Amino acid sequence: MRLDELVFVTSNEGKLREAAALLGRELERCALDLPEIQSLDLREVVRDKAAAACRRLGRPVLVEDTALELAGLGGFPGPLVRWLLASVGAAGIARIAQAFGDPRATARCLLCASDGETEVFGEGVVEGRIAAAPRGRQGFGWDSVFVPEGAGGRSFGEMSDDDKNAISHRRRAFDALRAALESV
Repeated sequence: MRLDELVFVTSNEGKLREAAALLGRELERCALDLPEIQSLDLREVVRDKAAAACRRLGRPVLVEDTALELAGLGGFPGPLVRWLLASVGAAGIARIAQAFGDPRATARCLLCASDGETEVFGEGVVEGRIAAAPRGRQGFGWDSVFVPEGAGGRSFGEMSDDDKNAISHRRRAFDALRAALESV
């Protein structure tokens, strides 16, 4: 499998934009309405999504999912962050992290390239903390409350696209996927 033969299955414009910037080219994309299993196991979520996309499209796919793991909640919400974000917003995530007295957080991205038989993964992880309140207007999702280590105290939402893409969990996942695909 090669990255240029995969169709990126996502309906999230922010993820599409970041992926294109990280790869330095436009990606073929398909926005499928796929059922997403609800699990705290990110690999299980991504594998299921990739299998469903391959069945629907009949060709090699690239799928992605992210997790935001709050230390004060034992790693919750993890891959379920989409639902927490939809219910309480980024400001609510900040309040929750502060209420539990431990603002440490891990941002995780897992990519899966699959042709229906072979799966190749790329994972990227960034440690950081949750800000006391949303900061910045860049990015999407929970970017305004995630402050990565080594970023001078700026949230992803306060960074330019280039600055975020240089250190993000998604960047690290794409780098890992490229390396994994080269070794297959």
